[in-house]
Amino acid sequence: MTLDYSVFATASTLIHVVQGAALLLLGAAEVYSLDNGGSKVVYAGPLALLAAAAAMPLIMAWQLGGWDMDRLRLALDLRRGFLLFFAFACLFGAAGLSRLTQLAIGKEDGGWRTLFLGFLALSGLLYFMLSSRVNKDASGPVLVWHAAAGATLLVAVALKAAQGFYRVRWVQVAWAVFLMMAGLQLATYKEPPETFGLRLVTISSGPQQSAPVKNNAGTPDKERPAGRR
Repeated sequence: MTLDYSVFATASTLIHVVQGAALLLLGAAEVYSLDNGGSKVVYAGPLALLAAAAAMPLIMAWQLGGWDMDRLRLALDLRRGFLLFFAFACLFGAAGLSRLTQLAIGKEDGGWRTLFLGFLALSGLLYFMLSSRVNKDASGPVLVWHAAAGATLLVAVALKAAQGFYRVRWVQVAWAVFLMMAGLQLATYKEPPETFGLRLVTISSGPQQSAPVKNNAGTPDKERPAGRR
């Protein structure tokens, strides 16, 4: 079985695009609903989160395994960092379902709203962990990109939570804008090939010096002259 390591970077890029598109659509739907109360467009946001949740494992099965589960298992064994994307799928799906339930019952505040924001916040925190699951020489740039996206998403969640205390328009707009900013950061991210590539280790050694040989043999005794008779 042959595994091309370039598929890891391709799969990661596609997953980031899917995540970013979901957050962009969620933010756009939230902005639209401000001046169009009761519009069904608001459902596009949580549905986008659910679509992203379904797409992430499908992208991995396609890119990493070629729809072969044994090959997918082998790829995940080699790059366990990709298991975090399954966690993202669960969090995005849970956030989408929570928001759909909240819209269905027509209650802006309450437990479903808290769950929705909680799952988004966990997603934001999870972005900070991705840099610890890549090759060491690529962890710096990965940390910068994902920390920016994660922090932006956490700010969006904080602004949405503040709506419970400050019901002013600029807070509602800012929540949607920061959502779209996080989505744009993710949608434009391109995974460098060295992030998950095969690492080559070269070991070199200098010329070996032979240990000095100790002469443990004593000086041979001189032949004694034959004694006189």
